[in-house]
Amino acid sequence: MPYRNIVFAKLEKRLFSDYRWYMMSEPAQLNYIRFILFAAETYNKIPKNLEAIKRAFKTDQSLTEIEATIKEIKANFPKFKENKHFYLFDGFDEKTNYIPHREIPRKSRGLPKDGVDKEEDKDKDKEEDKEKTLPLNFIQSLKTNNAYSHINIDTELGKMDAWLLTRPGRQKTKRFIVNWLNKIEKPLPIEKSRPAQNTYKPPPKSEQFKFIPEVNKLLKDLAEKKGVK
Repeated sequence: MPYRNIVFAKLEKRLFSDYRWYMMSEPAQLNYIRFILFAAETYNKIPKNLEAIKRAFKTDQSLTEIEATIKEIKANFPKFKENKHFYLFDGFDEKTNYIPHREIPRKSRGLPKDGVDKEEDKDKDKEEDKEKTLPLNFIQSLKTNNAYSHINIDTELGKMDAWLLTRPGRQKTKRFIVNWLNKIEKPLPIEKSRPAQNTYKPPPKSEQFKFIPEVNKLLKDLAEKKGVK
């Protein structure tokens, strides 16, 4: 039965007899399955952020190891692709029971009002999709905005993806992104510490030996008291 939300993703048993599977290391094999499940969770829009992937996988693998497995997977399975913002599977819709923008078959013809409601649902879905897919010119305008010159926009977008993974009801809309960026304060400028200057000035030579006669007299008096000639 088809659903609006993805319930399962197909993992075909012929994978065991696929030589490409055995060409990969065990961490890459495991991550390949994880990526399939992650694609089902994100509607085939896996955030292109290693920190977000590590959190989603709940793995002890380092970011370098995860990146290496991604290269293995791409080399052996060409349908695992990437664009500027996401990793994705080509033809992933065929591996799930999710039907986007398509009428679910019904036995009943329904009432005329049902048709109106269905059209409204389609319009809502289109609006939601527009919000999910952000135009590149919007992202570029953020990068060139002087108000955000102190922010790495790509890094913050990755943090947003990781944060939204734990909150399925939230969407990465334009308003959400702007509010997120506005909360990042500009760091205060750090003043370079100046090296301490030596302010000691030696006394003039005329003053350096001023007390020598008095010292000699004091030493002579002490010697006489002790009976030293």
